[in-house]
Amino acid sequence: MDGTMLPRSVLIRRAAVALVAAVAVVCVNAEVLPEIMYSVAVPHDVAPAHIVHKIKLKEGQVVNRLMDTQYSDYFAVLDNGEVMTVAKLVPLLGKTVTLRVATTFEGGDSQVYVIRVAVKDHQTMLRFLKPEYDATVYESLPAGTELQGLDEMEAMGEEDVKYELLGGHSVFALHHVGGIPTVVTRKSLDREAQDMYKLTLRAHDKEGMDMAEAKINVHILDMNDHAPVFTQNMFYFFVPLNVTRFDKIGRVTAHDGDGDVVVYRLAYPSNTFTIVPQTGEIMLIEPPETMVYELELEAFDKRKPTLYSDTLAKAHIEFRYPGDSLFTGETNDVDYDLYPEHALSKRSATRVKRGQLRHTKELVFSEADGAVEGKVVFQLEKEIQWETFKIRDDNPWVEVDANGAVRVKKKWDYEELGPEKTIDFWVTITNNDRNERYGKWQAATKGQIGQSE
Repeated sequence: MDGTMLPRSVLIRRAAVALVAAVAVVCVNAEVLPEIMYSVAVPHDVAPAHIVHKIKLKEGQVVNRLMDTQYSDYFAVLDNGEVMTVAKLVPLLGKTVTLRVATTFEGGDSQVYVIRVAVKDHQTMLRFLKPEYDATVYESLPAGTELQGLDEMEAMGEEDVKYELLGGHSVFALHHVGGIPTVVTRKSLDREAQDMYKLTLRAHDKEGMDMAEAKINVHILDMNDHAPVFTQNMFYFFVPLNVTRFDKIGRVTAHDGDGDVVVYRLAYPSNTFTIVPQTGEIMLIEPPETMVYELELEAFDKRKPTLYSDTLAKAHIEFRYPGDSLFTGETNDVDYDLYPEHALSKRSATRVKRGQLRHTKELVFSEADGAVEGKVVFQLEKEIQWETFKIRDDNPWVEVDANGAVRVKKKWDYEELGPEKTIDFWVTITNNDRNERYGKWQAATKGQIGQSE
């Protein structure tokens, strides 16, 4: 260079070349991302500032401008991606216009959003009569049961409408009957597990331009499908003999899976006890005639239709002297392993089937115990209050009353009792329950009475 000044035109051309090179370096890694297209419909009579669509911008993405098109003067785009009207759309009625929104990312990438806007008469646009519907269906019904309350859920404004159900796909399905949408269950429902579902019904036209949505709140109705269940199969109550009439001796409980009110009653009437229907408390109404009673109990719910407990519970009631070491008051929680002598009483309290034998009784007496004819020498124990006793074969030494009292029939003579010095006899036990739930059985008890000098 000799220091000669270059012409201005040459300087400008060189500067332009440098600028182009710089821009090329900056943008060499920038990409033009694929266009994204949306289709929407708007009423022709909306006022300016009506939001037509909102572009969901990504992090680092900014709106550049609304690109010029034939109808772009009717719209504008905001920095947050909202596309809105800036003029009345009446001149565009019946037209579908295309808008293009240019955006860029921090790294230089660019992306264009294409928005097709159908301007329609508001009376012909898709719409539901209500924005939200409440539907009902009973629990425990089979799959395919139709939800009630959706009779007026058909979209209006278009003849050829397609529907889709959003949410609850594993529980509900959408059916079309004569073009009217109906919702049915896919499976049997359980109100106790879930009592309400929220769905959305979407309607759109065949071009996919117009769309309307309605919310559906599905309420699962309770059906009386759980009968009460007793918390125990057998309730044990140990009661002091000094209780008085109308004292409450214990309480039984049952649970209802539907949460219904449980009512209690005796399966068979008793002259000695009653049960409070609302609470399950067992009450003494007459003085006890025996030391042990066994009641059968039934529970049912206070609903229509009424459901009854599938199995009866039992209440084993045992009267004891107040000082007895086994007396526990009004409790059902007795650890029988701690009381081996009482375990036999627990076992013998279970129902005796036809033809079973009860335990042989072996008692020891002196000759003087049988010196008075008619004297009660011991008492056979009832396992349930309706039992009566009868000696099976005629015995010269003893006789048995219906209430189980064993009496001296003939004065005992030690020398005449034979080599074993015992009095053996069999007793037949009959259940006189009016419903004859247990029937009759024989050879239930064998008694042995020995005599000592």
